[in-house]
Amino acid sequence: MMIHINLLPVRQEKKREVGRQFLVVVGGAMFITLLGNWLWYDGLASEEKKNAQRIVATEARIAELEKVIGEVDKINARKKDVQNKLAILADLRKQRSGPVRMLDALATAIPKKVWLTQFDEKSNAVKMIGKAASHEDVAEFMRALQSIVWTPRGMGRLIEQKRDAATARVELVGGEGAVEDFPTSAISNFFSRVDLKRAEQKAAAPGGTRTVDFEINMNSNYAI
Repeated sequence: MMIHINLLPVRQEKKREVGRQFLVVVGGAMFITLLGNWLWYDGLASEEKKNAQRIVATEARIAELEKVIGEVDKINARKKDVQNKLAILADLRKQRSGPVRMLDALATAIPKKVWLTQFDEKSNAVKMIGKAASHEDVAEFMRALQSIVWTPRGMGRLIEQKRDAATARVELVGGEGAVEDFPTSAISNFFSRVDLKRAEQKAAAPGGTRTVDFEINMNSNYAI
């Protein structure tokens, strides 16, 4: 006699077990997916918050720098105003001292045997009429006018200035007549464009001395 065993309940139990395992696997996968998504979103939100904080801090820094720049602009404006006022004062000083220095330079440049009889000046243009003992004295006077300069150490005579040289050698007027080298940008000529308009030797009166009548035109520098 054969024994029949009913295996249906066993198969059904196995199916239920497989189903439970499948649900567990699917549930675990969904949980892991949801957890990963939450962590990603949380990290993104945290980074976005940090970026927002950085933006706020940057904007605050920009506002602070703009305030500082505004103060610097005000300081620069005041500085420029002061510089303009100082420049005006310097021009006024030059206008007062310029003619005095120019006449002093002219007196220094005149040789012993040269005499001025007329001196006219208008808008820095100078016309001089005078007498000299000889043509050589007139030439010496013109050379002296061209060489008399103003330096940081005062008035002097230009001795040597080579072409394209950065310095010039000057003999200072007064004292022991020291000779010094100055940057060419630091010296200024009192007179420029010295032009001899005429030089005529006149016959001497009986018992007198022959002289040369001359006329010199030039430009004077009052800005020294």
